[in-house]
Formats: sequence, structure tokens, C-alpha cells
Amino acid sequence: MRLVPVLAGVLLASSLSRAAPAAGADPATANLAAPVLIGSAGVFALLDDEFADRLLLGLQYRGAPRTSWSLRPGVGVLGGEDGMSYLYADLARDFALPRRWIATLSFGFGWFNNGDRIEVVDAREFQTVLAVSRQLGRGTRIGLSASHVSNGGWSSPNQGTETLALFVALPFSRWR
Repeated sequence: MRLVPVLAGVLLASSLSRAAPAAGADPATANLAAPVLIGSAGVFALLDDEFADRLLLGLQYRGAPRTSWSLRPGVGVLGGEDGMSYLYADLARDFALPRRWIATLSFGFGWFNNGDRIEVVDAREFQTVLAVSRQLGRGTRIGLSASHVSNGGWSSPNQGTETLALFVALPFSRWR
């Protein structure tokens, strides 16, 4: 259970150095290399109508791209009503689309506390995310993300949940 905080610390420390955009880089995508702070609001248990208290709030730090595949390490937390929470570390890849649109795919692992509502059997949970955002001025992005959190068959039953959230991503350089 101590693996996630250690992994999160390693990813955060390795992400603090900022990757500089290449000389002559397209200004519309140059800010994709900057670390970002992401705030989100949405719902847990998107597909389960039985849950009336599904609000979620999230905060994530996503570092600069690493590796030849431009993977971005991140750490984050989602919290919801009735004590639901998810602490995770992930790797994400941004794909620049026309007209300042960006698609992001990410895969993460963390610990989920279901607050006795979703009935997750195993706290160790994987998360897959698809996000679409629009880059605004000075690297700020606004978008929509959909995710699935489950144990991936690690234990049975595999009770998972889906989330849907609006988010704002701000370049980390604004906070320094």
C-alpha cells in the first residue's frame, strides 16, 4: 500500500525539470511540453443511476513529456461525496489535433476508497482516461475527460466505476 506514495514522489521529482520546446516549434503546440496543474469537477459512477451523491473534484500535477514516446508522468487525487477517493499515478500522451484541439490518453494505477457505496472489492485500481481539450491563450487548456476505474480482473468481482469531468489545465510555470 506504500507503493503509490513512493511512486508519486518519484514521478513528481522527475517531472520538475521543464522540457524546453524545440527551436521553431509551432506556437499552438509548444505549450504541450510544459508541466501543468489540472483541476476537475464531474461525477463518479456515471453509468450507475442508483447513486445520488456522485460529485467528484480532482487535482493533478502532470509533468513534462519524458521518453521518446512523449509520455507525461502525473500524480493526482479525486475526491467525492460519501468518502469516495482515488489517489493515483499515471502516464499520459497528448496528441495535437487541428485548430488547437488536443486528445489525451492516460493509464494509471492507484488506491480507491469507495466510501461503502460503489462496493469496490480491491482498493488497488487501474484507471484509463480519454480526454479532449482546447488550448486557449498562454497554454491554458479546458476540456472534458471520461475515465474507467477498475481492478482489471485482479480480484473478483471486478466492480469498477466511470467518471466524467470538466477540467482546466494551467501551465505549472504560472505557479512558480
